[in-house]
Amino acid sequence: MLYVTGIAISVLSIVFSIFHLKQSPAVYLDFIALAVVIGGTVAVAIMTLPWEHKRQIINGLKSLFAKRERNLKEVALESFAMVSSFVENGRRSDVRLDGVAGSILGDGAELIELGFKTDRTQAILEERIHQATTDAQYVANAFRSLAKYPPAFGLVGTVLSLVSVMRAVSTGATAQETGMRMAVALVATFYGLLVANLFVSPAGEAILKNALEEKKEAEIALQAILLASERVSLLEAQEMLNSFVPRHERISMIAGFSSPSDESSSGKNDSGPDREAAA
Repeated sequence: MLYVTGIAISVLSIVFSIFHLKQSPAVYLDFIALAVVIGGTVAVAIMTLPWEHKRQIINGLKSLFAKRERNLKEVALESFAMVSSFVENGRRSDVRLDGVAGSILGDGAELIELGFKTDRTQAILEERIHQATTDAQYVANAFRSLAKYPPAFGLVGTVLSLVSVMRAVSTGATAQETGMRMAVALVATFYGLLVANLFVSPAGEAILKNALEEKKEAEIALQAILLASERVSLLEAQEMLNSFVPRHERISMIAGFSSPSDESSSGKNDSGPDREAAA
């Protein structure tokens, strides 16, 4: 969703600049330039994007326009619920997370129920996190590499227009007409720079950012599965999972989430109220 917000801000800035220059927006509209830049970029995308990871490409593009509400404290709380269910009831809890973190929790719980040892469970789940992150990074890097082509196609459009300008000059075009044709020719370069630096490159960066966030969430889920496999105490599980989230979002197995007021009342004691209770 931030991707869409950023594009909207950039478009508004460009529109404001055009009106500030007291120019007509029609000056910056050229079908030939748009066709060359968009058509060329789409053609290269078809040739170079890793279509064997089609699902990752689709999910990555969806993530650009979806509002992401899940955060680390939600993942930590769901992970703690899984540990608590295994420790107290000897069975798994329902997995309500999606994405890589949800898969790790579900697969890890299944491995525990199948009797896998902790070290083997860790090795399997770490490899799954690695593969999921690698695939997402592969897609992100493909979009980042694609960003170098729109400016090149913009230059192609500019050259095509300059050929038309030179022909007009050779037939006796006026200075005013020549200047107008030159302006239209430069629009193609403008389109190329805009597509590359406003759409394609930020898309790759945003997909990479989402992949790293999913990896962090998956690491929380992995740690929860290891704690559940070892049947550690709930207090130890809570403190371990708290290591992954900011202090003001740390979970409490009694109160759900610790509030900032609860933390401020603890003064400079970093151990927190739960550790004091344990003492």
